[in-house]
Amino acid sequence: MKLVHKQIVRNRPSGVRPGIIAACLLFLALPAGAADLAEGSSAPDFTFTAPGGGTHKLSDYRGKPLVLHFWATWCGPCIRELPLISALGSRTGDLTTLAVNCAETDQEVSSFLRDRKFSLNVVMDRTGHISELYNIYAIPQTFMIDAEGVIRSVRVGAYSQRELNRDISALLGR
Repeated sequence: MKLVHKQIVRNRPSGVRPGIIAACLLFLALPAGAADLAEGSSAPDFTFTAPGGGTHKLSDYRGKPLVLHFWATWCGPCIRELPLISALGSRTGDLTTLAVNCAETDQEVSSFLRDRKFSLNVVMDRTGHISELYNIYAIPQTFMIDAEGVIRSVRVGAYSQRELNRDISALLGR
């Protein structure tokens, strides 16, 4: 890829800036199908084992809006955002939140949550399959999914309280 990049830079027209070229190369480097998960597309289904045991599918949660949040214990923006995501779980039952941990061990996650007193419905993505299915290329990343399983918004990066409230209100039709 470096060779291609050098060739593009060397032969670029005089009005093209290196930043534009870098943005185009980044877009080309995104996983194939990333555009498939745009707003209005169906949320890909997957199977997981719940922390309390039992196998579930994402589609089992249809019928009520869902926040699907990808995170890791080593991610600074994730750590700053997790109190907001954790607080969603205490809502009045009008919303389901699933926090997908990206490829860490049960011990790492349980210790992290216990130390910080977070209460999350954690889905362990030990193999990276769920992250791959959702084309996760950066975390935190959050999908707002309506009751019919349609993605209503995708957020790459940490939410502020105001932004999260705005997207939750839109998801709930308020």
